[in-house]
Amino acid sequence: MRQMHSILILSALLLLAGACVVCADSDIVAVPEVSAAVLAPIGLGAVVMIRRRQRRMSELERRAGVLYHSIKRCLDVVFAVGLLLITSPLFGVIALLVRASGSGPILFKRRVIGKGGRSFDMLKFRSMVDGAEGILARDEQLQRDYYISCKLKSDPRVTRIGRFLRKTSLDELPQLFNVILGDMAFVGPRPIHADEVEIYGPCIELFKTVTPGLTGLWQTRGRSNTSYEERVQMDMLYIEQRSVMLDLWILLYTIPAVLLKRGAC
Repeated sequence: MRQMHSILILSALLLLAGACVVCADSDIVAVPEVSAAVLAPIGLGAVVMIRRRQRRMSELERRAGVLYHSIKRCLDVVFAVGLLLITSPLFGVIALLVRASGSGPILFKRRVIGKGGRSFDMLKFRSMVDGAEGILARDEQLQRDYYISCKLKSDPRVTRIGRFLRKTSLDELPQLFNVILGDMAFVGPRPIHADEVEIYGPCIELFKTVTPGLTGLWQTRGRSNTSYEERVQMDMLYIEQRSVMLDLWILLYTIPAVLLKRGAC
């Protein structure tokens, strides 16, 4: 009698577990009619509990995401404004040097893809000769070399002052304005040009869910010393694990990477 009682309890639990599994994936519970009369009160309570827990977890995740983005945005604006005030004299000096390097604008605007697939102009101090984009478009070998490693190690289009600006990453100072405008963040995947969408691969849809950044895992791991595929992998890793602490860690490691000119070209 005791064994029969245990078997009945075990069967009821198994049926209840099956019902709960179904409830997790669907709003309809398929329970045998005979068992329904016995398990209905218990099963209904379990369903309500599971649903409430799922909604609570979703709400917590949503609030955590909102909190993360709010903190990230506040830090971006504060850091960007502070750096602009500190480096404003340097902006003037670099502008004069770029003007003296040859014809062309002081600032270079590159049309790139940001969050949600929206295009914007990423600002940089001009480091190349005027008409450099046309030179790349006409030279297939340069194009192949560029898409293999993201940058050209011996780029014939770069001016003398431009080579210095690139090695020190000073050419990217104007992107502080992009950060203030909200087109970019301090940390995130590097923005990509429309021509790179195809080689970026299927990961492009996940890329579009975040705001691109001034720096990221790629910059801390060698920059031009890594392949394009490795860069994409690092971008995806950041997107999956991003947090305030990870952003601060990347910012701290970017400083020695820039000072030691790791992967700069």
